Amino acid sequence: MSKNLLIIGISGVTCGGKTTLAVKLKKAIPCTLLISQDTYFLPDDDPRHTRIPELNHVNYDIISSLDMETMHRDIGKILEQYNTHFHNAQLIDKSSSLTNDELLEYINTKLKDTQTKILILEGFCIFNYKPVSNLCLLKYYMTLDREECLKRRNSRVYEPPDCPGYFEQCVWPEYLNLSSYVHKNVVDVTYFEGDKSPPVRDILIDIFNVLCNNN
Repeated sequence: MSKNLLIIGISGVTCGGKTTLAVKLKKAIPCTLLISQDTYFLPDDDPRHTRIPELNHVNYDIISSLDMETMHRDIGKILEQYNTHFHNAQLIDKSSSLTNDELLEYINTKLKDTQTKILILEGFCIFNYKPVSNLCLLKYYMTLDREECLKRRNSRVYEPPDCPGYFEQCVWPEYLNLSSYVHKNVVDVTYFEGDKSPPVRDILIDIFNVLCNNN
């Protein structure tokens, strides 16, 4: 029996809960692989970075701050081992009477029986790089309003740290640019508000539907 791979993308606003959601899914579904876009940031002294002279700071909130070609190649190495023949499906709605435990039992059993793994791609602009975005069957995008995003950003420690004015000149404007592109150019994206509980159940139902309809 051939091995299969179901690819899920989780993207969106900084501090919107992308990593938390990805980790929760990986914990719930043991046969899950996870690739984080953050591991592909260019070194701080890389000349390919865009610097903001008035801030004396690199702009880390644009896609050119990442080595997306290497990320795509690394995903490709995984894809060489699997089939990705799945297609999207809607069989049950979000009000299904199935409990999360029942969903997980079915999902994990089905994945084992069909030798299928899930690959989660997580990062703030994975849908803004078409070769990676096109690989994702299920796409989820986390959003926040400006005030909540700023509050969360200020509570986190970054290396290098945000300098004064970085959020106003880079973080928020670049998020608006990236999200606008996704809205206009990427289809089949499900949007979630990042200030709500992680939408684990909604995603489990989507995975359930895909597996049910891809026997």
